[in-house]
Amino acid sequence: MRLPFLAVLTAIVLSAAAYWPGLHGGFFFDDAPNILQDEGVRMESLSVTSLREALGSGLSGPSGRPVAQLSFALNHYFNGGFDPFAFKATNLVIHALAGLLVFFLGLRLVGAGAPQLERGRVQAAAAILAALWLLHPLQLTTVLYAVQRMTGLAALFLFAALLLHVQGREGGGRAGLLRLALAWGLLWPLSFLSKETGVLFPLFALAWELILGPRTHGRFDRFARVLAVLVGLTFAAGAIYAALPAGQWLWAGYDFRSFSPAERLLTEGRVLWFYLGLALLPRLEAFSLHHDDFALSTGLLVPWTTLLAWAGLAGLVWLALRLRAKAPMASFGIAWFLIGHLLESTVLPLELVHEHRNYVPLFGVLLALASALPQALAAPGPRKTLCITLAAVGLGYCGFVTALRAHQFGDETRRSQIEVQHHPDSARAHYEAGRAVAMLDQSADAEGPTYFFARTHFERAGELDPGFKLGWLGLMHLSCRAGKPVEAVWTEALGRRLRETPLGPGDQSMMFNLKEMAIAGALCVERADVESLFAAARANPLVTRSVRAKLHSWLADYLVLGARDAAAARAELDLSLAIAPYNPSNRLKRAQLALLLGQHEEARGMLAELSAAKLNRPERETYAQMQACLESQNASACIAK
Repeated sequence: MRLPFLAVLTAIVLSAAAYWPGLHGGFFFDDAPNILQDEGVRMESLSVTSLREALGSGLSGPSGRPVAQLSFALNHYFNGGFDPFAFKATNLVIHALAGLLVFFLGLRLVGAGAPQLERGRVQAAAAILAALWLLHPLQLTTVLYAVQRMTGLAALFLFAALLLHVQGREGGGRAGLLRLALAWGLLWPLSFLSKETGVLFPLFALAWELILGPRTHGRFDRFARVLAVLVGLTFAAGAIYAALPAGQWLWAGYDFRSFSPAERLLTEGRVLWFYLGLALLPRLEAFSLHHDDFALSTGLLVPWTTLLAWAGLAGLVWLALRLRAKAPMASFGIAWFLIGHLLESTVLPLELVHEHRNYVPLFGVLLALASALPQALAAPGPRKTLCITLAAVGLGYCGFVTALRAHQFGDETRRSQIEVQHHPDSARAHYEAGRAVAMLDQSADAEGPTYFFARTHFERAGELDPGFKLGWLGLMHLSCRAGKPVEAVWTEALGRRLRETPLGPGDQSMMFNLKEMAIAGALCVERADVESLFAAARANPLVTRSVRAKLHSWLADYLVLGARDAAAARAELDLSLAIAPYNPSNRLKRAQLALLLGQHEEARGMLAELSAAKLNRPERETYAQMQACLESQNASACIAK
């Protein structure tokens, strides 16, 4: 046992070395709304109030993912701010711990699948499996993309839960019951509260009970039957709920997607084979932070590979059933991969492709491959040599590709330029390449090549995707940096897309950033342009009431802090409150405006109504400041962002 364990520890050290250059990269993409702009993450003390705000600060998923949000807040607290190195290094530690769990879980599963083999061969196979999982480049975004801490934590707790479940079921007795209680009562909730993919744990446990469990306790016993019934009933209840009016919020995301549920489901068949290709033969040029260049399937034969992909998936299901008796570990590996993608790669209104969705499913692919390792390692002569050689080559290749990708991620300009070369049809890749170049000092020279490169990327981003909006904002910001006026065609094009194409979460973040940049003077646009763009977004027929309320509120911020027109800001804020009258943040802003306009009694009344409202830390500070201002009658001191 000592040698395989040392081998896994060596793999952890090697993976840390491979990832090291990438730890020095910055934040990007969804890091901003989930970490940098989240007030609950800006924890400055370990008080009960601060901890509670961190737990409740999340915007993602139905639960808000409180465990992951708390971990972000603790990173901020112990590092004194938003240091990307600390966030990514924490992700790397989680990855290493998950790798250890993969090793111990692999020991159990490989041993159950091949109980007749020598223990040393089983340990060696588990060590190779864990090392491949740790070093595989498909895992990189979960480590170096800070917000994917959510994926890493959910996987960590899920692996721990399944390991305890297997140990509990194999061991029995009081110790076994305790392990089962910890797995189901503690680790499973922690996994789900890190990310919703943790909800799949019962299906993984059921797959073990059906395929490998009978080999350890000889039968499909009462526990397994009860679990199967409960999982079946839960699935049926969930399907019924999703079809009822009460469950329609699950499908609301399609309001800002450019594809239908049927199109997404059809496309995901091809996506799963794309993932399998990355898992079995990781090619550097195929990887990317974004895969918005992945073609949509609009029918079973459009493209024709859609039908082939789904036929292939049906074949995998048949193969898993066929191998259940003869090769149970391979059967379980196939089942694991498919189960791992049930939530994020089927019909829910998520983006089509993301590499981090394979963090847990990759274990199934490697487990299926590892099913042949114990016997190959036990074989004499060339077969054993070939097995060891292939394992060494695979480990070396995976580590090399991971190191190359980590080097890319260590510098935002380098990463974005390489990814846009590999994915020239990705609008997001072009935008990020343009943005990285536009941040360089040389982009301020409107006649220089840096300005030209940035402008070319922004324009190409707008051309590739008729619903993509950030390219136009990038052009506006770039021209302002270079001292050039914003071209009317850009604001017109952006307004048209805001009005006519779905307004997703990223577009909403763009509107927030637009008003922040306008307030700071980073956008050289007229007030009429800002108001026109916000009006276009509000006129979008797919915009919900809650989003429309945000847009009114954000425009009010610009009007009072950028245009210095408190009366107009009050009118916008009143429109926001008419839609969402109980929003405490907007009510506090409305009280500020009343105070600025000399309406002191109205301000006092609104503050009194807010005395028991749930405010975050900056809002509580603003509230206290306003109380002091009212006592001193110094209204001007109360204007704060």
